[in-house]
Amino acid sequence: MFLNKAKKYINTVNAKGIFSNTYEEKYPQTIVNQLVLNHFKNAEKTPKCIFIGWDGCRADAMKYLIKSESKKVSGDNIDFNYSAVNLLKKTGGVYITYVGGDNGFKQETSTAQGWSSALCGKWMKKEWKNGIEWSLDEDYETVMQTLAKQGCKTSFSCIWPVHFNRTYKNEIEYAQTHNLDETYFKFETDTELHENMLNRIMSDDDFIFGIYENPDNNGHKTGFGDDNYRYVSGICNLDTLSYDLMKAIEKRESYENEDWLIIIGSDHGGHLTMHGTQCVEDTTTFLAVSKPIEELKI
Repeated sequence: MFLNKAKKYINTVNAKGIFSNTYEEKYPQTIVNQLVLNHFKNAEKTPKCIFIGWDGCRADAMKYLIKSESKKVSGDNIDFNYSAVNLLKKTGGVYITYVGGDNGFKQETSTAQGWSSALCGKWMKKEWKNGIEWSLDEDYETVMQTLAKQGCKTSFSCIWPVHFNRTYKNEIEYAQTHNLDETYFKFETDTELHENMLNRIMSDDDFIFGIYENPDNNGHKTGFGDDNYRYVSGICNLDTLSYDLMKAIEKRESYENEDWLIIIGSDHGGHLTMHGTQCVEDTTTFLAVSKPIEELKI
């Protein structure tokens, strides 16, 4: 039963036209750190980056945003012109990624571990008491801090309090002690967070990271799955909000002299009303990137 369920999931994400790679060619989520740092190193114009986090978004939900070549998957839907994910697919790509470790190392597929792996560029091979009670140390520097040490202005916006009082506590204290231009913002709702993301764009931050909670909240309350309209609606809503951020970037007066890397991704998937396991629904994630990953890896 479980093997058949996993096979069905893999067949769904492998439907032609949705992703730029196949499940068998999936990238580790840790690649985000490398893509961002390479972008700042190699950009011909002033480098900028925004990383938009969709907490708990499963990879198979992309079929509601991107038209597959198979009508069995997408029906007669047409491309949505106001979709952030569709725009990124046209200029860069939308890729299948994975969380939860590799090469024999198994990492819990949860929020603290997922975002940390993406930002630090490595799996979190430390003991996580109760799943979350560990603060990043000198072995796990985020891309925010790496860039801040290089003189960049970076920001982190989120809702979940554990990010502040546990996971990034040490990094926040280090940034404050060493007067780094690395700022952490906490909010109560996605609406408040979105307003700050727009403000960060206009405030001339060089690297902007923010985590929207809608998919994860809906998944825990009503179920993670592409057949749950509450879960799917939260993802479609974030697609529109992310488009809003992209349009705000294009309106910057200095936009023509800037080289923006735009990334949308998730920290984990989910099944039933939970996540954290090594099942394919939990470990399979996605990245939508404004430039092809193959170019950014160089």
